[in-house]
Amino acid sequence: MTNQLNSDKRQWTDSEGLSYFCRHLVGLCVTYRRADSERNEFAIYSGTLISVEGMVCFLTAGHVLSNLADVRDSTEITITNAVLADTFGKDAVSTVPIPFDLKGARLIHFDDEDEGLDFGVIPLSPYYVNLLAKNGCVAIEENNWIHQANVEFHLYAMLGFPEEFASKEIDGYGNAMVSPTMFRVVRLDNPPEGAKSTRYPRFVGQIDDSNPIESVVGMSGGPILGFNIGEEGTRFWLVALQSSWNPRTRVVYACPIPVLGSLLTKAIKGELSDNK
Repeated sequence: MTNQLNSDKRQWTDSEGLSYFCRHLVGLCVTYRRADSERNEFAIYSGTLISVEGMVCFLTAGHVLSNLADVRDSTEITITNAVLADTFGKDAVSTVPIPFDLKGARLIHFDDEDEGLDFGVIPLSPYYVNLLAKNGCVAIEENNWIHQANVEFHLYAMLGFPEEFASKEIDGYGNAMVSPTMFRVVRLDNPPEGAKSTRYPRFVGQIDDSNPIESVVGMSGGPILGFNIGEEGTRFWLVALQSSWNPRTRVVYACPIPVLGSLLTKAIKGELSDNK
């Protein structure tokens, strides 16, 4: 793993290393139809699992869940199907995504540009939690974020489902194509000139110009991993949740996991309001 991370290769779309990290990647796949069309449109939303106060949730960007809530409540759009795609990890035992009751799910989202917050969760019942765990998915726990301030990170990578690697529609057989990817991102010590200041700190990173990916649209809600390379080997943490990016400068902005983890803990304890 260390050799691969230190190589000149900046993007992984099909490798043993990618499947290892995909234990922390879950896609929420949604099929829908507009009132004025017979097309079955398809979208996949990047996310991961987080365990807070004993509750396991699907974690993604707040604006993703805000948009999904609008779609779900719309009279012009009908959601025809939804699944949790958990089939990309190395320990997956099933290649069939999990049918998911999106219409009955509770969508909790925090999306405030001034605050620098953009994350949301869908609490999962034990039924979904057990199926995800059986297929090798691993949830972030408090010990992942509580001591991150004491860790020195040597490099970072983004993980998710870019829109350019996914189908826009369901084919005649009811199938769609999705493909996860992971690539390096260089953390910037200071935001670019003119970047909006926020109450809470944000992870700010630069995507290398030589990276062939054209856009990170679709990766919102996907995790950013931080790696520590030491004498005992390479260790990693989930350090942030992808939120937005500037396509001109290829600068990404993400919500740090320690920030959102702390706020989610307060929300679950009833100490913080949420938007549903």
